[in-house]
Amino acid sequence: MDEFFRSIFRNQWLVILVVGLWLLVLAEVGFRTGLRLFATHDEARKAQIGGVQGAVLGMLGLILGFTFAMAVGRYENRRDLVLQEANSIGTTYLRAALLPEAHKTAVEAKLRRYVDARLDFYNAGTDAAKIDAAEKVTAALQRELWEHTVAVAKEAPTPITATFINTLNETIDLDASRLTAMRARVPSAVWMLVLVVAGAGCYASGYGAGANGARSNFSNTLLPLLIAVIITLISDFDRPRQGMVGISQQPMLDVQASLSTLPPSPSHKP
Repeated sequence: MDEFFRSIFRNQWLVILVVGLWLLVLAEVGFRTGLRLFATHDEARKAQIGGVQGAVLGMLGLILGFTFAMAVGRYENRRDLVLQEANSIGTTYLRAALLPEAHKTAVEAKLRRYVDARLDFYNAGTDAAKIDAAEKVTAALQRELWEHTVAVAKEAPTPITATFINTLNETIDLDASRLTAMRARVPSAVWMLVLVVAGAGCYASGYGAGANGARSNFSNTLLPLLIAVIITLISDFDRPRQGMVGISQQPMLDVQASLSTLPPSPSHKP
């Protein structure tokens, strides 16, 4: 099921095309089925349609709202993690100036490369090979930074060193947090429920129009397309690397620009 939904939601235009056609077809099938009821002049059964239609569309609104909130929550978490990581890297760089001379310059240089690697991580989009390559570079830099940290802790086990270790730990942890947030998606079971209930809502709307012997553009065309647009928007928030909605990397770009313009830290001289 995951592969099925991944193949549909990989592109926003594919989402609106597939979902839109699915809902339009169900609305048309519902209308033609409803015409059979219209021909029977069964007023008792016709009276039940409005209540059923309202209940299904109300359920659809509730599910769409729930799914939208879920997707936006994940989107905001990813966006906040970019800012947190940028702030953590910047703080780590500033505290690196307090390290012994033998490690300070190397750590600062590696942190500048680290920012580039984190930008490459996002710019990789949905390309698994590029994401893996960016993560390998990130992991290598983390190991090198930690080697310097271990050496500094042995040479100068001071409170200043401890503050640098804390911020570097936070920076390393935020890499894992961003990777986990990238993989967090609206579950496939929720998407299946959304599509089933949306299909039922469009079918019920078309059926009601057919039972009354007349249809409007809203019930058979505009409503299905509007629902398809909403589902597409939700999928974009859920997968910001491959749709119209993206996550701004401006905090990381600001850190990159700041670190490139900062002069080298002054040497510690007795």
